[in-house]
Formats: sequence, structure tokens, C-alpha cells
Amino acid sequence: MRKIFLLRGAPGSGKSSFIARHHLQPYAISRDEIRLLLADLTVYYEESTDHLHQVIPRHVTVRTEQMVDNLVQHKMAYGETVIVDGTHITPDKIEHFRPWVEKYRYELFVVDLMQNNSLESLLRRNQTRMHYDWVKPDVIKMMYEQYEANPEVPSWAYSILPNGMERALSQREKNLDHYSHVVCIPDKVKPEDFPHVHISNFYFSFNDEFTRKYGTYRNVITLAKTQDEVIEQFRLPYFVFKFHHKHFLISAYPIRNEMLDPIRKVKGVWSYSTGLYNVADFVKEFPENEHQHVHQFNLSKIDPTRLLHIW
Repeated sequence: MRKIFLLRGAPGSGKSSFIARHHLQPYAISRDEIRLLLADLTVYYEESTDHLHQVIPRHVTVRTEQMVDNLVQHKMAYGETVIVDGTHITPDKIEHFRPWVEKYRYELFVVDLMQNNSLESLLRRNQTRMHYDWVKPDVIKMMYEQYEANPEVPSWAYSILPNGMERALSQREKNLDHYSHVVCIPDKVKPEDFPHVHISNFYFSFNDEFTRKYGTYRNVITLAKTQDEVIEQFRLPYFVFKFHHKHFLISAYPIRNEMLDPIRKVKGVWSYSTGLYNVADFVKEFPENEHQHVHQFNLSKIDPTRLLHIW
């Protein structure tokens, strides 16, 4: 939920292959593809080999960056998963996204494709790339040296290797076993029936009045009932948790198995593969599966006027 991924790597490091291998094309914003929408291939003469190359144009770089920024902001404003295909070698290129990460409450992951690449392998791969993907060797050398000088990402971002993408896209359950009780406050519970909020218990709120009163407490989670609440108010569309050694999901509406699978279990912790779905998709009224893969609580199945104690 609310995740943006920046691919980090010099030309030839395997960014396009990574996107294709993980079937991420529908989510990716590619600077090169935008350049080619703005201008046709142009000719570059390589003096050392006395050879002409048709290459992706650079004279539209400013316009390209403006379009990338507009597309990224548009997708983030709707809570969509965003993948930006670019080099992002220097820390300032990553810092560029920080204002939107903070504004739209995203997590930013930098997928590092440079760690397993040497300068020699990058240059060698560059010579075998498609004709228009060829890049000046000096540019690749410069980027490699910049990466070697600045391998770390900013402290507010997460750096992952390509094989960590699957885990980054998953949602791990929260262990609530150390709480005495878990209580759900549906949307139509009256204030006089609100529970006394105690640090030993955990609370899920669908109730606006309860949220106004207790929503800042660390042991109170407010869940969305509508698309506006999940997009504009940044409320969570669902919450997965473990309580008394059982596994639960709570949401306004039933969530389909297809939006959670595959569920992975590692050392007793369940992880759900929800990362590529938009946050608004989880507050749509789909019919529930005949056989659900996790025990679900939602407003369509409980009395909206009474507290629900989850045991």
C-alpha cells in the first residue's frame, strides 16, 4: 500500500529486464519511453569507431522530467503503486521525490541494480544492446564512478536488491498477541457505548466520532469505509493481524483471495501479496470468496450498532 519504487542503475544494469521479469510494465514510468514520445531517434557519431548510432534524444530532457514528475504525482495522489524506471544514481535524484513521499504518506524503495555489476560488465552489455539503447561509454563510466562515491540512499528511504522486490510488495501481519482484547467500533455505535480505551487493549475504528476522540492513540487504528477516506484522508483500507495465535483481516468490505494471494508463512508470520493493488481497490464491494484464505471481519457481516470483541 502506498509504495513507490525507484530503479537505480546505469544503462545496461538490467532495469528493463527487471521490469519485464516481474511483469511490472503496467506500473512503470519510463523516462526513455517518454523521450521517444516527445521526439524521434537522433543520430550520434562515435569518433573512436567511426560509426553512426541512432540514439534516444536528450534535447527533450527538461520536458521529460516535467512529465515524469506530473505522472508520479498523479498516481501517488490516487494511492497507486508507482515504479520509476531511471538511473537515480546520485542521492539528490532520490531526494527529489521526498516531498511527495511525505505529502501522500508513501514508502519509497530504491531497487539497487548496481551492486552486482562491474564497470566492465556494464560497458560490455552496452555494446550488445539494441541500436537505440546504446549510450556513450563515457556516460556509463561517469555514472559508475558517481555510484561508487555515493552508494548509500537517504536515511528516509529503503534500499533493496532486486530479489527483495517480492517482499517489499507484501504486507506483513501485525502481532497483537500481547494485548488482552481486540475491539472493533463499527460506524453506528453511539458515543455513550464507546469502550474505555486502555493501553492493554487494541482498537479498530470505523466510527468517525470515536476516531476524533481517540484516533491519535497508538493502540487505535482507523479503517476506511469509502474511497474518499482511503485516498483523501489516508485511512487504512484493511489491517492484517495475529491475535491469540489466529490470523485475521479486518476491513469495511470482504477482500478477495485474489488480492491477498499468495500468502506466505515464515516463522509463524503471515505475509500477504497486496503490493500492486491500489488502496482504493480494497474498499470496493466485491462478493466474498466461497472459501476465504484468512478469517475476515468486515462491516457487511457485523451489527454496525454494537461493539465487536475479537477473541
